[in-house]
Amino acid sequence: MTAPGKPTRNAPVTEAVADVVREWEEIAGSPSELEAFGLAMANMVKDLGLSPAEVRALATKGSSAKELPCLLEALRISIRALAEKEPMLLNDLRRTCAVCEHKQECDADIAAGTLIPGYQRYCLNVDTLDALSHDANFVAES
Repeated sequence: MTAPGKPTRNAPVTEAVADVVREWEEIAGSPSELEAFGLAMANMVKDLGLSPAEVRALATKGSSAKELPCLLEALRISIRALAEKEPMLLNDLRRTCAVCEHKQECDADIAAGTLIPGYQRYCLNVDTLDALSHDANFVAES
């Protein structure tokens, strides 16, 4: 487990936030621990640019963005290039995917092989993904 406010390089930001939120019950016994948790959480939320609503959504819905790699692959966007060149953008994509209300629809499109163009009807990342798919810096190699 990473320290609150210190997500590992390889862990998605949303997973780090969800881990910190889950620790709440473990430290709820001591006022000094609660104060330290509150400060660490406030700093992490500020550093990551999360709104209180996003933090609540991540805490209640979980942090799964498992659909994103499938979508990036289908669009031929290199997740490696994205992680190297635009890690904060990748984190934003993951965070948006994690709180998406259309996971069942997306999962069904993945299973049916209809993700493209199906995702364009519901994906909150559609504009960013469309731009990335037309950027030679992020095109996956065949």
